[in-house]
Amino acid sequence: MAKQKLTLALESDLIGYGKTYAAERGTSLSELLETYLAQLRATPEATDGDGASALVRRIRSELAHGQPQAPHQVDQKAARLAHLSTKYV
Repeated sequence: MAKQKLTLALESDLIGYGKTYAAERGTSLSELLETYLAQLRATPEATDGDGASALVRRIRSELAHGQPQAPHQVDQKAARLAHLSTKYV
């Protein structure tokens, strides 16, 4: 599937945090957001009273405690290589 550019308006400190978080994991902010959105799409919408899915509630909780974790092991180097090879080919 062809990728499209997207412009987002976010708080500058959130952008800085996201870039640092991604760099520490050998990936990009775009890849983090893409992975997050893909997980949302793949997760059944079992919502609670506030309308949030179980995945969103888990991510909120992890972010509140400063310890977000991927739901499965991700080979960051392989994911980055795959991303760059599709981006520049």
